[in-house]
Amino acid sequence: MPEETKTTEAKPTPQDQLTTTQHSLRIGGKELRYSVTCGTVVLREESEKDGTAEGHKPKAKVFFIAYTKEGVADRSQRPITFSFNGGPGSSSVWLHLGLLGPKRVEMGDAGALTPPPYRLVDNEHTLLEVSDLVFIDPVGTGYSRMVEGEKTKEYHGFKRDLESVGEFIRLYTHRYGRWNSPKYLIGESYGTTRAAGLSGYLQERHGMYLNGLMLVSSILDFSTARFGPGHDLPHLLFLPSFAATAWYHR
Repeated sequence: MPEETKTTEAKPTPQDQLTTTQHSLRIGGKELRYSVTCGTVVLREESEKDGTAEGHKPKAKVFFIAYTKEGVADRSQRPITFSFNGGPGSSSVWLHLGLLGPKRVEMGDAGALTPPPYRLVDNEHTLLEVSDLVFIDPVGTGYSRMVEGEKTKEYHGFKRDLESVGEFIRLYTHRYGRWNSPKYLIGESYGTTRAAGLSGYLQERHGMYLNGLMLVSSILDFSTARFGPGHDLPHLLFLPSFAATAWYHR
């Protein structure tokens, strides 16, 4: 019998996968029309020769959801805010559906949460009224993944995390023509550490100057959260929050 011949099919090269839809909501009796673009953008290995990543080996796919207000004549005057949560290891779902996005999960007040199933409702406090929004899932969180054959742990360090999120912000800003727009970052928990690092990284690496940072549940010095014998700083810093929480819940 003839020997079986093994054939190996070439694996398809990862490509950006994006979709855009249109929506609207009412805030204070006024209609706000907006577009939603979501999907994955491929990050590529940078060339040692020219320092660019265009056309080089795919490394990871970053998932994002972007909201842009429609009917804006000059987007260079319209702010854009890039948002992410912390962990590290968390997707951007919490700031997205809990605070900033045009929709939020209706869950009741803290200490009096409604029972499931939960539902999405219009968010009358959405930041979209004054700024376009881009929610980013760092590599290894949400729907963001390394391409086949690459190791996710490469992106778990502080430096590589900044490089990957920074590269995504650069790509989005370039492809959607937002270089002249006022640009902001909003991070939560470890995301505040990332935001602080990105402010310097984007400026030094890509010449991108930010207009501001918003830090939610900020932690920039991790020793302030490490309780231990003889270390009084965490107790001093946590006490006001504990007292305010106790007062709120009576």
